[in-house]
Amino acid sequence: MHIVLNRKKIVHFLIFIALVLIFIHCVILGIYYYIGDPDKFDFVRMFDLDMERNVPTLFSSLILAISSFLFYLLSRSPTEQKKGSRKYWLGLSFVFIFLSFDESAKIHEKLGDFTEQFVDASGFLHYPWVISYSILVLILAAFYLRFFLKMEKKVFWSFIGAAVMFLGGAIGFELLGANESSQHGTATVLYSVLYTIEESLEMFGVIYLIHILLGLLDKTNIKIEKG
Repeated sequence: MHIVLNRKKIVHFLIFIALVLIFIHCVILGIYYYIGDPDKFDFVRMFDLDMERNVPTLFSSLILAISSFLFYLLSRSPTEQKKGSRKYWLGLSFVFIFLSFDESAKIHEKLGDFTEQFVDASGFLHYPWVISYSILVLILAAFYLRFFLKMEKKVFWSFIGAAVMFLGGAIGFELLGANESSQHGTATVLYSVLYTIEESLEMFGVIYLIHILLGLLDKTNIKIEKG
């Protein structure tokens, strides 16, 4: 299989799109708070990072799907197959295609509605889906720990960096936003700041992951141009 990918151009393009989306979001959000009337500024939803089925959601789903595809390409690499790594890369491909679908379908919110029956959904657990997903993250980490520890230190710490960035947003700032939402609602400036940081960290965490995966693919029979 011979696929040519330009690593530098792909990553720079994705960073540019993410920055544009965040900038538009911040500008529109600022005007939204200045006007103070949601009915007069309803199209903020099209670029609000906290809303569903809009431009940022589409972008987030896309980069997660790209990550899934790159994991799949790694699983097809003869080099990785000789190492016995195929099943691990393929497993991560399935995880990320699920996350891509979840980003649009909001499965985690439906799971949160179910979890809410068993926990007090207030304070930091105002969005109880984080409990279920945190457990799944720990299970996944335990399953993949030995696999990642066998990697070169530079690659290993790169994956850790991407994970910390993504999970710091998806779970860490989600908890902070949940607490603010529980205490003061979702119409506060602080809540908007928290979810803006949350979604930004998620996007840049995935883009950094794509950068890492393209670097690994460069060592296979898939040609990666560095720009």
